[in-house]
Amino acid sequence: MITDTHAHLDYPDYDADRDEVVERARQAGVTQIITIGIGRKSIPSSLALCDKYEGVFAAVGVHPTSLDALGLEEWTLLEDAAKHPRVVAIGETGLDYHHEPFDKGRQRDYFLRQLDLAKRVDRPVVIHCRNAYEDAVKILREFGRFRKEPGVMHCFGADRATAEQVYEMGYMISVGGILTFKNAPALRELVEAMPRDRLLLETDCPFLAPAPHRGKRNEPGWTRLVAEKLAEIWKVSLEEAARQVAANVKRVFGI
Repeated sequence: MITDTHAHLDYPDYDADRDEVVERARQAGVTQIITIGIGRKSIPSSLALCDKYEGVFAAVGVHPTSLDALGLEEWTLLEDAAKHPRVVAIGETGLDYHHEPFDKGRQRDYFLRQLDLAKRVDRPVVIHCRNAYEDAVKILREFGRFRKEPGVMHCFGADRATAEQVYEMGYMISVGGILTFKNAPALRELVEAMPRDRLLLETDCPFLAPAPHRGKRNEPGWTRLVAEKLAEIWKVSLEEAARQVAANVKRVFGI
């Protein structure tokens, strides 16, 4: 059993063939998908997908590059969605200093609000971080470890020293299609060296399709290709790698 822990299954990229995409995932052994609902439109559509498809769960939040997607006056939408029985996480939230213009103060405020929500509803948090790892780690330290498995930094792209700080606070890291790219030896070295009980897999679809599909629309079933690369790096069978990651998924998301 493989879980795609970070997909954007509600995106219009899948409107023409979403049923087929979900079925292809199942055929590939990707039996669980966490779709990310971000903002006033994406949150309800993601919850609808949870209701429609077996094995689909959701995280709900506000992305740091799209803070206007849910104004603070609309916050009850997020609060109510967080109570849905198939919502397994809050987010993705975090910091992004890559996409200009950005407001560090406003990003921090939204990040802390969502950390507080995660604490109140006892859900892990899914963290987006780009060019902002130092500030993100500082905020997480200030906020404190609010549950045994507080969450995951998705699409991790920092160095080993940062990864070790993340582990120390109880967080996992997640990797996707980039693990299969020829120009990503540093990520493969990190994954080889890191504790195996701290790793999750994802697609971040429709983005970042793994080799040999790089450049195409990504889809949850291709998490299997990331799992195969992980097994190669760990020098274990696909089944053994999948069992370890499934245990990690269960600990953090409860599924």
